[in-house]
Amino acid sequence: MVAESTQLTLDFTPGLTLRHRSLRECVSASVYGCHRGLSSVAADLDMSPSELTKRLNPDGSEPRPLRVDDLEAILTATGDFTPIFWLAEKYLRSDEARRSSAINQLSQMLPMIGKLLKECQK
Repeated sequence: MVAESTQLTLDFTPGLTLRHRSLRECVSASVYGCHRGLSSVAADLDMSPSELTKRLNPDGSEPRPLRVDDLEAILTATGDFTPIFWLAEKYLRSDEARRSSAINQLSQMLPMIGKLLKECQK
């Protein structure tokens, strides 16, 4: 008997934590960006579209918690694993990667800061 081996290739898209402030925001983008639509994803989770919307939007009038089981079902329903990559980017980065990211962000912000300083001097 030959054992099967599975290889997983992870493709990390840089900047996920810059584009999405929280895991919930990333999951929400995954659901709303899914080609199947919110109603279909909600049906896979055995909940109404309005219930799923409440779970995805913590700032709504009736926020609900997004449960781990919900996250697993959403990953299966959408086929979008971006939330996992978001978690990896946020929690598994090396110190060097964090430093590099901070330097990159600063280099993008410096021209704007210079312009603002000139405006303040006028």
